[in-house]
Amino acid sequence: MKPLRFSGVKLKRTPSFVNVTYTLTNPGTAQGRGEACLAPLDEMGFVTHERNLGSITVKGGTDDVFNDNLYLPEEKWDSALTVLLFTVRGMRCEGADFHAASEPLRLRATGEPAAADAPTPKRPGKLEPGEVELSGVSLRQGSEADEYVLEYTLKNVSRRRINAQACIQGYGADEDVSEDRASVLADDLSMHSLAAGATKTFTDSVEFVDSKRWDEVNTLDLFLDARGCESKPEKAPVRLRFEKSAVLQASDEEESQPDELDPGAETTEADEIEDEPAEEVTDMDESDAYDPEVEFPQAPSTPDEETAD
Repeated sequence: MKPLRFSGVKLKRTPSFVNVTYTLTNPGTAQGRGEACLAPLDEMGFVTHERNLGSITVKGGTDDVFNDNLYLPEEKWDSALTVLLFTVRGMRCEGADFHAASEPLRLRATGEPAAADAPTPKRPGKLEPGEVELSGVSLRQGSEADEYVLEYTLKNVSRRRINAQACIQGYGADEDVSEDRASVLADDLSMHSLAAGATKTFTDSVEFVDSKRWDEVNTLDLFLDARGCESKPEKAPVRLRFEKSAVLQASDEEESQPDELDPGAETTEADEIEDEPAEEVTDMDESDAYDPEVEFPQAPSTPDEETAD
């Protein structure tokens, strides 16, 4: 099968998304199917992130135009000098051969053609123990009872770019459980790319398959590896274990404090009613209302005496 060819590529970036319009030509006779991929590259040609643009199907001897809108926040472009477009025959862009299904196209991050002498695209090597430091882990509860947000800091202490997937693994009272049960308390977090010497703080929402299982979580492992939660925490090159109760203790104490009365609080209508003196209770009703002047008539006023001529 002959590789597909890119042409007519247009990139349009916004703070959170990148819109890519492109034409794929199939010079062969067999139908080409798979996924289109986009990978930002740094100044050395190292891949910083890899994203699926969308599914593609191009009949043999024809071409087709595609338009994909990809979520890729501005911070993912901070070290991108060029962009690589390629296709794969399967569903996964990460780790795939750039040349297996298409002729890769190299562009500047602005969408213009890349220089002919741009560094060859390549992926960073596998993360090794001691290359990344993990610290500053905090876990807070969101607006919903089963919503949790994790914050942590990564520092690349190596002399090369590091790419790795973060994963959170929770444990109940019994840690020795089956893989199926353990996977219920695991969640793949963000894929991170750090240049040599870089330090960054990340914030991720943690979403378990069954969010109600949070109640049984006692301890958690936060770890990094090339395959994320597909890896075993104990075999990960970077791992940090922490107690759920310890990181949530501060917020729990704040919530347990009783509300203090505010001396300047506004008085409610009900309070005003309670403060008003009670009306005197009598045996009279409205029909018994009387005019004091009727019961005790007053003498008519005497007109002024006339003055005699």
